[in-house]
Amino acid sequence: MKMAKQDLIPFIQTHRHSEATALFDDEQTVSYRALSELIVQRQQQWLSYTLPKRSLVMLVIENSITSVVDYLTALSLDWVMLLVNPSCDEDIRDQYCDAFKPNAVIQSGALTVCHCQQGEMDDDVSVLLSTSGSTGAGKCVALSKHNLIANAESILAYLPVESTDITLATMPLSYSYGLSVLHTHLMKGACTGFTAHTVFDKAFWTRVKSLPVHSLAGVPSFYEMLLRLRFTRMALPDLRYFTQAGGRLSPENVEALGLYAKEHDKQFFVMYGQTEATARMAFLAPEKVLDKPDSIGQAIPGGQIELRSSNTQSSDEGELYYHGDNVMLGYVENNQQLASFTPEAWLATGDIARRDADGDLFIIGRTKRIIKVAGERVNLDAMEQYFSDDDLPVRCVGKDNLVVLITLDKQLSALQEKLTTQSLLPARNVTAAAVETWPYLANGKPDYQQLASQVLNEQ
Repeated sequence: MKMAKQDLIPFIQTHRHSEATALFDDEQTVSYRALSELIVQRQQQWLSYTLPKRSLVMLVIENSITSVVDYLTALSLDWVMLLVNPSCDEDIRDQYCDAFKPNAVIQSGALTVCHCQQGEMDDDVSVLLSTSGSTGAGKCVALSKHNLIANAESILAYLPVESTDITLATMPLSYSYGLSVLHTHLMKGACTGFTAHTVFDKAFWTRVKSLPVHSLAGVPSFYEMLLRLRFTRMALPDLRYFTQAGGRLSPENVEALGLYAKEHDKQFFVMYGQTEATARMAFLAPEKVLDKPDSIGQAIPGGQIELRSSNTQSSDEGELYYHGDNVMLGYVENNQQLASFTPEAWLATGDIARRDADGDLFIIGRTKRIIKVAGERVNLDAMEQYFSDDDLPVRCVGKDNLVVLITLDKQLSALQEKLTTQSLLPARNVTAAAVETWPYLANGKPDYQQLASQVLNEQ
């Protein structure tokens, strides 16, 4: 039998013999020592199969101790993993299997062999994360172990994670933000917990208080839910800090959370990132949150940001370019593209930003969210921000010469009334529409593609 690599477990190698709690769920708790032993057992089990030394596997990664063991085992064996959310439709899984032809599929500790042929793969590639929403398999971001470790180290350089900390996972591990929370806590020797309960369940908050939980992380929709649940009225004395990324949270909500943090001796970190940069590119210092609630702050330690009005010029407004050790190897759509990568030195994010006199950055739009209306450039993100408020949530989609502002069914009349007073666009070029519920991607971001398909076809 092949020997397992007991001393090469990424993220936990320096404290793999610790008795401190590494992971827990609703039923069990696992120390770092026990986690290491589970990984070694899984290594030996998987190495008994006739698989290539450098296998490509599809890992259906759940928010569970078992899936974390699967993930760390595959990393330690230097296998390449395509991470798939368990909620992913069978049709989309089949599309991934057809495109990438994995040697095996892994779910809940069980490995199913598909074939034993060694594919040609770049030495650096390690993890593949999907960039798609609900419409198909789409392309994946290829990341190296160096990307994963470098980004975790950068995050730990500014987030106050302590080895005694406990966090509850609120995002899927198939999502780069959720995965980064696991990475930082494992690297620090802290504790990550998983629960089937949601923020709407009393049991969730009972666990937050009794454990106690020291940090929370979430996307905008998570914090919008918390604010509806009157999170800012909760004392939670052991909660030291909380973080937000994964899209734009309204300045009003940032202010509400920032004020809560200030009044309760906590820290609120607004962060910015993309899967293409492993997870994180910038953060806003907590002391600036109330003064600049619409800012993403500055580059993370070890990263550099430039704003370019063209591919060669640097300016105080333009497309945001990022440079750092966490920039992806590249995009892939099939197994043949895994053979070789030529990473770009600078990542073109597609976000348009401006920089103020203090060096803090503000996202003002997307290069792909700009259309032409009556010959003028219209920023759909800016339109969305202009028409939205706490009582009237608005999403904006469009095509040339037509902007469609979308709200929920019960608020359509309010949006239509607001439209009658606007003077930004000719009335013939803007209209209102409504949907029953907001469609979201698996990572919690608005699914603009689905919204567009719903409303633009009706115009």
